[in-house]
Amino acid sequence: MTFFVYVLAATLGGLLVGILGTGNALVIMPTLAVTFPKVLAGEHALRLAAGTTMATMAVGAFFAALAQHRIGRVDTSLLRLTAFPYLFGALAGPWFSLWLPIPILRAYLALVMTIVAVFLFVSNRNTVVPDRDISTHRFEVLAVLLLISTCSSVAGIASGIFAIPYLSRFQLPIKTVVGTSTAAAGLYSLAGTAGHISAGWFEPALPRHSVGFVYLPAFAVMAIVVAIVGPLGVRLARHVDDGLLRRVFATFLFFSAAAIMLL
Repeated sequence: MTFFVYVLAATLGGLLVGILGTGNALVIMPTLAVTFPKVLAGEHALRLAAGTTMATMAVGAFFAALAQHRIGRVDTSLLRLTAFPYLFGALAGPWFSLWLPIPILRAYLALVMTIVAVFLFVSNRNTVVPDRDISTHRFEVLAVLLLISTCSSVAGIASGIFAIPYLSRFQLPIKTVVGTSTAAAGLYSLAGTAGHISAGWFEPALPRHSVGFVYLPAFAVMAIVVAIVGPLGVRLARHVDDGLLRRVFATFLFFSAAAIMLL
């Protein structure tokens, strides 16, 4: 049963990252946050959920980024601009999470998911009128993306859910923003995985088959699935009603946040 849950979460998450440019972590993370406390003993189940999600996200982002690059949607100059804040924030976030007691971390995860759900309900990126030149706001972009990546990596979720709407305010094609954010997610999630591994490296109470805060059996199953379905999501993007998908996704997050708080 647990194996089936991993496969289903990875399938839905992989499709989302291809279609929306983000979102796989926001399916996988709440699934693991609810599942891990029931199947893994110890106090670090939520941190293991965050680290395993981040590691899985790295695989999905890599293959989705290749698909975006093949169709010419990755802007290398924008990717270079986002690299430092994504790498630094993603590496620092897991260490910050160690300072949070588990009840506070649980509440933080639920709060982040609720915020994202509300945001998905009220936002429509197709109505945004980009009116800013990113070249004249570089320091602002660095600061905002650093904050986004740090706060997101504490929860083990993708930074793109906040970064894509922010970057879409600049005079950049939305397809380029999504494609480049998908590529940047690869850097972010690799650094985040390193952060979760290093933050949990010396923890004595972790379950077998864990490397830091990454639980390898779940990671292996989900990594294979997201590698397969991520590029498929990119191809499906033109055929999917973006607004409907966001509303369904938001509803799922509301229920996930409630389930995490009831653990």
